[in-house]
Formats: sequence, C-alpha cells, structure tokens
Amino acid sequence: MWRRRPNQRASLAALCVLALPALSAAQSLPAPQAPPELVTDRPGFGESSAVVARGIIQIESGLDLDQIDREHRDVSGQLLARAGVAPRLELRVAADGSDAEIGGKVKLVDAQRAGVDVALIPYLSLPAGSGGAGRAHDPGFKIAASGDLPHGFGLSSTFNAADVTTDGGRVWQREISVSLDHELRGRVAAYGEVDGGFGGAGCDCSVDGGVTVGVGANGQVDAEAGRGLHGAASDWFVGVGFVLRAPLRGRRR
Repeated sequence: MWRRRPNQRASLAALCVLALPALSAAQSLPAPQAPPELVTDRPGFGESSAVVARGIIQIESGLDLDQIDREHRDVSGQLLARAGVAPRLELRVAADGSDAEIGGKVKLVDAQRAGVDVALIPYLSLPAGSGGAGRAHDPGFKIAASGDLPHGFGLSSTFNAADVTTDGGRVWQREISVSLDHELRGRVAAYGEVDGGFGGAGCDCSVDGGVTVGVGANGQVDAEAGRGLHGAASDWFVGVGFVLRAPLRGRRR
C-alpha cells in the first residue's frame, strides 16, 4: 500500500473498535515462557523482514496528519492485521483511507545462515468504500531485507512495486526505502529513513524518523515525523501508532 498519498479521511473510531479485541486478548496472554521479540512493520514506509510467529495475531494501527501542500491537509489512518499461519508464513489484511489490501509475507532467507533476513510480501490492493468505486484491483509485491550492524545499529530496506490503475491506464509504480535504527535504552529505539517513489516524472522523495517504545511483552507505541523533499511527497507529516499482539483463539500448545 502506498502510504501517505491520502485522498480520503479514515475513521479513528473504527481503528479503536477493531483494536479492542486484540487489547483484551493481549492482557490475558499466557506467560509460561518468554514470548519472542516483538517486531513490527511500523512506523515508517518500509516493512520488517520478520514474520509473525505461528498462532499469533498482531494488530498494527496508526493515525497520520499530512500537510500535502500549502492548501491541502489530510488526516488518515492505517490498520494492519498480521496472522502467523506457518513458521515462515503470515497472512495480512490492511486498510488505509479508501484502499484495502490482502496479502502475505514469506520468509526467504534467515540472518543466522546468510547474515541477512529477506522476506517477500505479495499483495493485492482492493478498492473499498465510496472512494474506490469503479477502480480496478492492483497487484504488487515488496521485498524486505535487514541486517545487524556494529554497536547496536540495524540497517533495513524495502522495495515496493505495484501495477497501479491511473486515469491514463495501468502504470508500474516503484518505491524504495532505506532505514537505519538503533536501540537507545531499554525498549526505546529510534530510526531514520529515506524514501523515494517512482511512478512518473522524477522522484517523490521524503525523509522521516521516529521513536518506538515497548509496552510490556506484547505492545508498542510509536511516533514519527517527516518532510517531503521532491515531487508529490507531502510537505510534512506526523503520526502516532500502537501495536498489540495476542494468541489466536484455539491455538494448539
């Protein structure tokens, strides 16, 4: 999904209603053994190369304020549900403004063997709501890679390509992001990112950064801010989000 190219207002109330069941379940998560590290696909434009563990559902949501240009401002929400169905596979459902998206994530390469993690994320963007009437289904894929650097730093990158419907027909849009992150103290981490989208004339380029704070073993809150550098990227944007993780009902032990 092409983030921060908003054209519809999302409902914050809907995000809260959808997240409440996960919050209730997360509070009752059994703790006979330590859960795996919580790795999320937010904030930022890029995706993580990690796959949600089998039998786990992870809800990631956020709210962004975009100053698109001098005259236009937009508030948009994102919601991503990730469910682990196999050791190297998760299923994904996302919503962002007038678009919905279904897909999956497959872990292709492990850092323990190759020194870098690589995952493939195929997806299909679906028109949703009144803003999506008459639009076609747009397929795409992402390749996410990450690796550790010395002194507690991490480097990650995501390549995103989609066959997008426009007024002039179908066009392949491409986007690439590169992010550098570092754990500051405890479960507080920070990142900086450069992102560029290529779908027409020139680059829709921006820079952004933010912080994440772990909440217990199964939660995270985050904040981000960025500025457009060139093309159709928003003049500036800020956002906040939260993540909750819980076991799927009926999970076998």
